[in-house]
Amino acid sequence: MTTHDTPPAAAPSQTAIAAQPSAAASVPGRRLAALGGLALIAGAALYTAGIATSPPQASESTADYIASLAADPALTQLSATLLHVGNLFLALGFLAVPGLVRGVRGGWLVLIGALLATLSHALVSGWVLFDFWTMTIGLELDPATAVAISEGVQGGAVFGILSMLPMLNLIATPLATAGLARAGVVPWWLLAFAIVPTLVMFVVPFTPALFAAVTAVGFVPAVWFGVAILRRVRAERSMGV
Repeated sequence: MTTHDTPPAAAPSQTAIAAQPSAAASVPGRRLAALGGLALIAGAALYTAGIATSPPQASESTADYIASLAADPALTQLSATLLHVGNLFLALGFLAVPGLVRGVRGGWLVLIGALLATLSHALVSGWVLFDFWTMTIGLELDPATAVAISEGVQGGAVFGILSMLPMLNLIATPLATAGLARAGVVPWWLLAFAIVPTLVMFVVPFTPALFAAVTAVGFVPAVWFGVAILRRVRAERSMGV
């Protein structure tokens, strides 16, 4: 048989081509994962700084809250901005957390926890911008009118539902941590950092310094996730995956 009679080799199918690993194709994914890891670390730092710079208030009443925000507009705006950006970064960063799981074990727990955390932090990022409005009515209106308007806004049914949704974060980080522990990505004792600080915040009165310290401890899991993501990306890059 001549070379002209030799049948040509079959062209690779699209499925076979798609199944071939491509280092170039994985670069965008690695970059997004790395950005997610950095966002978790930066978000935790910014959120903690936002709590630390929160204006102190005499009590939990609406009147005292409005008065505290109006007493120092510069500090109020700084704190609200830090909390806004910090929550945005955390919302984006948690989307990269499920990528830490490579098997079946713990996968659904991590996915549900990460999605709940993303939703919660995204809602809070908009919620804290409400401080600009609260500060302004405290500056422009007499205390009684400011309180009446604030309570009128918060008394709406839809507002009440939306204000409760950020509470999802009470179970989000523990779920994600438990899933990653089950998958062997993080140690089980990390779960304590996802639960205990939140419980402390419910039983002690708000003071910026104390709550910032408790918040920093509570963000240990998120920072751990961020570092784990960056290490995974670094290892995959070194292996050319």
